Amino acid sequence: MAGRNDHMLAGKLVLFLMFGFIVSLVFALSAEYQSNQFQQMWVSDNASWLQYLLNGYLAAALVGIFIGGAFLLVAEIVRSRDRRGGLKTVV
Repeated sequence: MAGRNDHMLAGKLVLFLMFGFIVSLVFALSAEYQSNQFQQMWVSDNASWLQYLLNGYLAAALVGIFIGGAFLLVAEIVRSRDRRGGLKTVV
């Protein structure tokens, strides 16, 4: 049973790292959009709805979710270590 939990925790860690990579790409794209006047003009002319996603609020929200997820993942790791180190019954 402990092996299954280790695999679940490893899967959660991989998903968390993938989400972190996506958040960093969104953050970089948002920062580039805010500093690039040509990109701002192109987006406003061709895809004006995209301005709401690139204005920085989405990136800030995703960073907040990432930080909250980090706390939850650390709590999960601590709980799984506490479960493994507890008393074991022999049947």
